[in-house]
Amino acid sequence: LNSSGFDPSLYHAEDGRKYVANMRWDHRSEGQFFGGIMLQEYSVEQQRLIGPRKNIFRGSELGLTEGPHIYKRGDFYYLLTAEGGTGYQHAVTMARSSSLWGPYEVDPNGHVVTSKDDPENPLQKAGHGDFVETPDGEVFLVHLTGRPLPGTDRCPLGRETAIQKVHWTEDGWLRTESGTPQPQAEIDCGLDEQTDDPPEQIDYDFNETTLPMDFQWLRTPWPENLFSLTARPGFLRLYGRESIGSWFLQSLVARRQQAFTCEAVTRVHLESDDFQHAAGLVSYYNTQKFHYLHITCDEQIGMCLNVMSCNADPDWMLDYPIKAIPIDPKLAEQGVFLRASINGPVLSFSYSGDGENWTTVIDDLDLSLLSDDCGRGANFTGNFLGMACQDSSGRGLHADFSEFSYREIAD
Repeated sequence: LNSSGFDPSLYHAEDGRKYVANMRWDHRSEGQFFGGIMLQEYSVEQQRLIGPRKNIFRGSELGLTEGPHIYKRGDFYYLLTAEGGTGYQHAVTMARSSSLWGPYEVDPNGHVVTSKDDPENPLQKAGHGDFVETPDGEVFLVHLTGRPLPGTDRCPLGRETAIQKVHWTEDGWLRTESGTPQPQAEIDCGLDEQTDDPPEQIDYDFNETTLPMDFQWLRTPWPENLFSLTARPGFLRLYGRESIGSWFLQSLVARRQQAFTCEAVTRVHLESDDFQHAAGLVSYYNTQKFHYLHITCDEQIGMCLNVMSCNADPDWMLDYPIKAIPIDPKLAEQGVFLRASINGPVLSFSYSGDGENWTTVIDDLDLSLLSDDCGRGANFTGNFLGMACQDSSGRGLHADFSEFSYREIAD
């Protein structure tokens, strides 16, 4: 429709006409590229934008205005925006006007929700919201948030979604109970049966022909180039592609870390004759931030375990924090259990031949480096735990994974 900026949102008017609001990117500015909120009519028949364009809102003093949503309530049009950037100054800002085209008056009470002035709140970075009214007239706001590790400004769980109850005031403004996000909220969803909490441990097997939906992979719509669930029934086979630092094609299948204290275990089966062929268990934020426990073949010591880390703070540098640990080639072929244990900012790796008796590989890796707030590449994804395989020789040699489990541990 256009390429003037980002965060487009449709407004459906009462007369059936439709409009698109989006943030405008001003490439001429030095440091402040957020040029306000643009509005233009959309033609359903022509499937394109038509008519005049207008900058209807340049934001509050906080700036970095984006994420527009327009609503009609009573005599006013309400414009809900995100401001302050997706960091510790993030906020939800509301403005209103008696005309769709403005001018829009900013809420005199400040922001609908923000945690920028509440540094002790466990939910930080609150902003970029949207709201819904239930059939019973209750109003709920959903918004982005981040949970920093206690005592730090690092969020290894990435960008998350919060929900809280809000209400309309008599003079027509939207309010939370306190103006800050609530760490916990009891919400009646109106269901006959409430859903159970997630199980303490999730055990994944690979007996189906499709990947369990918790897992994701990188950068290709053709996953058959990366993995197969049918080449060896009951196993996830990863075909070794490029290095774990590759920005192009690499075999990595992983699921999100969703708690500060958790554990992931997998079992990898690998036959290798070359150090460029490796497979294992990875704690992964992006190509520049990861800790990787893997099995490979060293020409001096044979089959072995090693750890590769990339800590993008302050420099993008590869690190090998341990010396390679020799293992029996038959054990590697039969399957080695690998475990990642996360306790807040600390990650430890261990391995086992039977899944019961564990040997620590390393117990002091800095997990907090794998966060939105550290080093290069703030992608807001949070840390992932998963399985990876490389064969940078180009032969496409594989590794098989027979199981994977994820367990959250109560604080």
